[in-house]
Amino acid sequence: AMFKDPKMKEMIKSQQKMVMGPMIEKSYSELFKQLNLTPEQSAGLKELLQSKMLAAADTGISMMDGSLDAAKRAELGKQIKTDTEAYDAQIKQFLGDDNYKAFQSYETTMPDRMAVGQFRDQLNGSATPLATEQEQQLIQAMNQERTNFKWTTDYSNKNPGDTDFAQLFSEDRMNQFAQEKAQFDQQFLVRAKEILTPEQYTAYEQYQGTQREMQINAMKLAGKMFGQ
Repeated sequence: AMFKDPKMKEMIKSQQKMVMGPMIEKSYSELFKQLNLTPEQSAGLKELLQSKMLAAADTGISMMDGSLDAAKRAELGKQIKTDTEAYDAQIKQFLGDDNYKAFQSYETTMPDRMAVGQFRDQLNGSATPLATEQEQQLIQAMNQERTNFKWTTDYSNKNPGDTDFAQLFSEDRMNQFAQEKAQFDQQFLVRAKEILTPEQYTAYEQYQGTQREMQINAMKLAGKMFGQ
């Protein structure tokens, strides 16, 4: 009932908008520098990215309506995909072909940048902060390993290939992902050990386990919201 209330939906959207601005600035600032965008161009791209995210979030809120049947949920899932593709087309037109290719390449690393960025923030102020070079090496290594790993379902992919959220967050698929994520994390520790100091590695191993547990719990919650 709460997610049906127009006032409640508007309040959630307002809160999301407040959060998304700083998040986009932090997540995409390196891309803005890479593309040599002017302040006006950066502002235009930020606006498109925010609109794209808000459109997906708005449809996601609608999917939390417990009275929806499977067909309606699947329809809303397809709507998210359609809206995302429409905004991507606008971004391509805004940036041009070459810059859009760089944008697409950058976006494939976003899950890795966010994961490494959170670890970097955790080490800030400690005796063993993460150096910029280490951060970039970790992002590159994580992206390579994640891309090459044979996921049954890669939930880090913005287009996982399934618009039926009941199927996407089914218990079997989430259990399979939990097993694969544990396997992937164990494999990646080998790469991380080559980049980090012993103290940083110990901290990363603990961080990795905590993040995996949080991700699985979040997916279980999504399964309860969307999977029925």
